[in-house]
Amino acid sequence: MESTTDPSMLEDRVFFRLGLFIHDHNKLVLVLGLISCILMTSLVSLGANWSEAFGEDDVESLQASSLLSNSFKQENKSVGHSFNLLVYHPTLTDNDSEWRQSIMLALEDFSKRDDVSILYSWQVNDMEHLDYVAYTERGFIAQNIITIEGDKTHGKTVFDENQESVSFEGEFVSWKTGNIAVEWTFDNRISEDLVKAEIVSGPLTLIILALVFGSIIAAFLPIGVGIATVAAAMGMTIWLSNVTDVTQYSTNIITLIGIGVSIDYSLFLVNRFREELAIGRDVRTAVAMSTATAGKAVFFSGITVAIGLMGMLFFKNTSLPSLGIGGTVAVSIAMVYSTIVLPAVMSILGKRVDMGKVPFAFNLEAREEGLWANIANKVMDHPWKVLIPVLILLVGAGAPFLYAEFSLSSWSALPPDDESRLGKEIIGEVWPEQSSNQIFLVIELDGADVFEEDNLRAQYQYIRSQISDDRVLSASGIGLPDSSMNESQVISFWQTSEQYLNETEISLRNIIRDNFASDDVTFIILNLAGEQTSVASRNVVEEIRDERHILTDQLSGESDYLAVAGFAAYNADTLNSIAENLPTALAFIFIATSVLIFIQVRSVIIPIKAIVMNILSISASFGMLVWVFQWGYGDVLLNFTAQPIDSGNPVIMFCIVFGLSMDYEVLMLSRIHEEWERTGDNTLAVANGLQKTGGLITGAAAIMVVVFGSFGLSSVIILKQIGLGLALAILIDATLVRALVVPATMRLMGKWNWWTPSFLRPRKRNNEVNYIESE
Repeated sequence: MESTTDPSMLEDRVFFRLGLFIHDHNKLVLVLGLISCILMTSLVSLGANWSEAFGEDDVESLQASSLLSNSFKQENKSVGHSFNLLVYHPTLTDNDSEWRQSIMLALEDFSKRDDVSILYSWQVNDMEHLDYVAYTERGFIAQNIITIEGDKTHGKTVFDENQESVSFEGEFVSWKTGNIAVEWTFDNRISEDLVKAEIVSGPLTLIILALVFGSIIAAFLPIGVGIATVAAAMGMTIWLSNVTDVTQYSTNIITLIGIGVSIDYSLFLVNRFREELAIGRDVRTAVAMSTATAGKAVFFSGITVAIGLMGMLFFKNTSLPSLGIGGTVAVSIAMVYSTIVLPAVMSILGKRVDMGKVPFAFNLEAREEGLWANIANKVMDHPWKVLIPVLILLVGAGAPFLYAEFSLSSWSALPPDDESRLGKEIIGEVWPEQSSNQIFLVIELDGADVFEEDNLRAQYQYIRSQISDDRVLSASGIGLPDSSMNESQVISFWQTSEQYLNETEISLRNIIRDNFASDDVTFIILNLAGEQTSVASRNVVEEIRDERHILTDQLSGESDYLAVAGFAAYNADTLNSIAENLPTALAFIFIATSVLIFIQVRSVIIPIKAIVMNILSISASFGMLVWVFQWGYGDVLLNFTAQPIDSGNPVIMFCIVFGLSMDYEVLMLSRIHEEWERTGDNTLAVANGLQKTGGLITGAAAIMVVVFGSFGLSSVIILKQIGLGLALAILIDATLVRALVVPATMRLMGKWNWWTPSFLRPRKRNNEVNYIESE
């Protein structure tokens, strides 16, 4: 079965001539590559200008939040971002001087800043005091609110610089939580997790490369390309952050995919180069052959992976476009460095690429006997026996995805023992009315008085109808100042003259008015049952939006406005945005990928089959994602709380896995097509292609599994889902799909794999076999 392609079959092709040019000017190409890497990396010095969001203002929930924030700004209150300092002591209360001195000392660094204001629990008036303190069986607990003026980025910076100074002695226990503390925790943990992933994956990747190549020099070539790719991509992305909206999370995908892809591509090139040298080619011909075969495959693979990642650009009003930008930049740079700069390095090294022999290395040479030869023979001899069981297994693995629930990740995505998460849980237990599962119905009456009797009655009736829903625990607003009031009492509460009220009643009414009404804007708070990430909470939001006319038709404004804000509302908006843009993104990915594969192999059947194969591997990994993270099998081992799948993760995984699956598909098909052009025998071409690429694909997949699997060690469930999901998807794709299903289907389809309508056929080249004629 062993065979080689004669250079005369490829010498007229663009990539062969490119390889010759690179060899003849190897030092110039290398210098230009190094200069480009240095220049792009130096862009890091510009400093990042990360956006906190990517087009997210164009959704109802954030528009409503903005209206709420702008309407209730007060001159005597700081405008900024806050966090809660929860403090517990078994015996002391906030009436004790020791309590007050301890808290003021703990917050001393914050209090010294002009852009920070602190509301201590003992400063709150008597009527609101119980909203900040609680007497429990175990002791006393209180909330202190620290507000940092300025935008969110500034708030995170101030928190980062001062949060370690908050400490207590003795029996005090404290938790920094809420808003800016939770967001900073996410950012900080993800940054630390990325470093941890690199520390874990780096040495393991080098070991795998050394075993695959059997040479230290050859192993370091892909590592070098990977480092150069990530460095250059980071610089380019930081530059882009200064000219367009890019979030910090774009750097995550650069590390995630940039290393894996660049190492994979380099692996393919170096392996083919060593293979050509091993059969006696001179260095110049070996470089040209490597570029014409593996280089061409890498070129098309890079474009295919970039297309998959570009699919994320279509998801407006989410953070996904930033990830698409970072990933596309990384893959594009990896493809260029692998197809142009790396061949120049190989040309300079020549046969020295095999220096530094490694014992116990794998043998990737195509042989008549061995694992991949046996697999190739078995698949060719019994395609149905191989195909049917594997398809049943893949479909069964994907079945749980039919029961998937989706949501944005909230603070519950943090580890169960995280400080900010524990603080949120304590607030929910001690002050259930401050539950984070709240939605806000923001009402703008277009110039009408919110306290008109008809408007009060309409709001009262609407709030009562909402409270009757089992999914709503409680509600408040000017239409229901107290849950015990009936409709007449509400009207009386607002319309009774102050001369008939005592000071307590006047104070209560003023507090509610200041907190719930501003000119013609008011809002209703609904406290929902269950988690804010639940499907039930999202359904409440959708139903309110669908039936908002029930309230607006009864209000007195000419053009009344009602919008829903809150986490559940934002969650619904994000899912709707994803669902709305998904068909366009899928169409772009499928069509562009099909065209690229057709250009490479000149078949209309293979691109369609490739898409189906990729969907199989992706759906299987999605099913396992639900089984582990939603149903909770492995929550103790992996230290997370079972919850819905993060709504962006399936899109991220699909775009990455689809691209990388096509990566292996293109590599295998390019070798099979090379054999098909040489022999014209489909069965022999498939067998030879599998035999020659099986070990290489396994090695490349092992590196990807290590890189992605290291992200599964993340403490944040968002990265944990992506890392383990991608690792599993690549493992399935490189073993069951690429090694068994693809060859089996190609064996069964015979020469029809290469069928092309006559009007799409290229001119025949010398020494090239005929494509199948249509019947």
